[in-house]
Amino acid sequence: MSRELAQQAKDLCDAGKAEDAWAIAEKLMGESPHAANPVILASFCAWKMKRYPLAYQLGLRGTHLAPHESTAWLNLGIAAQEMWLCEEAELAYKAAFRLSKTDGERGMSKMNLAALYIDTGRFAEAEKTSREALKFSPDNPKAKANLGFGLLGQRKWEGWDWYSYSLGLASRVKMQYAGEAPWDGTPGLTVSLYGEQGLGDELSFASMLPEALRDCGKVILDCDAKLAGLFKRSFPQAKVYGTRWARAKDGVKWAEEDWRVDASLALGELGKFYRTMDADFTGEPYLVADPERRLMWKALFERIAKPKIGLAWTGGIPQTGERFRTLSLEQLYPLLSSIPARWVSLQYKDAAKEIAEFKTKHADVDIVQYGFGTLTSDYDDTAALVAELDLVICIQTAVAHLCGALGKDCWVLLPKYSQFRYGYKGETIPWYKSLKVFRQRSLQDWNGPMGEVQMALNKRYPQAVAA
Repeated sequence: MSRELAQQAKDLCDAGKAEDAWAIAEKLMGESPHAANPVILASFCAWKMKRYPLAYQLGLRGTHLAPHESTAWLNLGIAAQEMWLCEEAELAYKAAFRLSKTDGERGMSKMNLAALYIDTGRFAEAEKTSREALKFSPDNPKAKANLGFGLLGQRKWEGWDWYSYSLGLASRVKMQYAGEAPWDGTPGLTVSLYGEQGLGDELSFASMLPEALRDCGKVILDCDAKLAGLFKRSFPQAKVYGTRWARAKDGVKWAEEDWRVDASLALGELGKFYRTMDADFTGEPYLVADPERRLMWKALFERIAKPKIGLAWTGGIPQTGERFRTLSLEQLYPLLSSIPARWVSLQYKDAAKEIAEFKTKHADVDIVQYGFGTLTSDYDDTAALVAELDLVICIQTAVAHLCGALGKDCWVLLPKYSQFRYGYKGETIPWYKSLKVFRQRSLQDWNGPMGEVQMALNKRYPQAVAA
């Protein structure tokens, strides 16, 4: 295989031109169909194109053709991890490390293994493996970010010092508005704070805004458009713009004076100033739902003489472990039928068809979807609905953060592979007082936590059970 062409393909991948790189890899495979290096290159290109099943199959082929080549095993591990084939990924990364010939290869293998441990909630192992990766690659920002998440997952709050290294990687955008420096905590400045990652992250990290508003002269909050109304009401001292996803486009409308910022910072980075010990987490609510929309829901629910319980049974996307954060209504039937209640769908995707099919089979369960409360572009609608419910039961998803931020009682069915905020043990988490966690003990086995939730529900509503 031409080294020049292979390097050209890798450079194209790094430049975001993976399709062009794939054309080179495919050509090289056609010229040498039984050679290992073109297949290994093709696996890397397929991963960059986010064609993960293809990357995985090419990764397997690469390890068969070159079983002693570290890069072949590394590519297989990366593709397997993207498909949440976690045991395969772990074995592949360990093989890549054993076969490594350079410190760069050793550091890369350990870095990816640490990322896998974070994805699977093995935070102590992630910390250990990240430190090993940094011995081989001391300047690798991904290894430093992994160390941060490994520490935070164990409630070792010095992890915030490493969190900043996650900015600028993958989906975590690092913003700069007017050539300003990152905020270093200096009081009295005009600071732009911006969200990163998903709605759940923005909702959770907003818990640190009251302290930032106290210390900054002025805060400009750049958030997801869905959250703008909710944040404007909850943080009236801040200047809120729902322009997070529009920042790279023309026509973003900010007031002229708001472009003159002294510093900026991602919301999550506030942790290094305001969440450095357990006592810093008050767990108190900090968001305020729209009182007029709440009145509408209150009027509706007053006519229903039984508990009104919110329900969200799926969360995430394939890349964030959706299949481990997904239940079916059929799986939930023993819980839903255990007490007479009005079950209110809090799904962020339209569940009308699924609900209708379920009710055809189980007419004894009263479950409804109010699309005007959950399927809108304004999260204020959902917040008002949640605020008027009696309880929420959900999988690990953004609704849990909304409940905690509003102070609404919420029981979270937590998969074994959970996110760093939930840690690895305990029924509570420091972020929110109103959340109770029911942890899965074995992967994909929901019987334990489901039974615990059902017992707690029957205890909470004994009159409903008796009826």
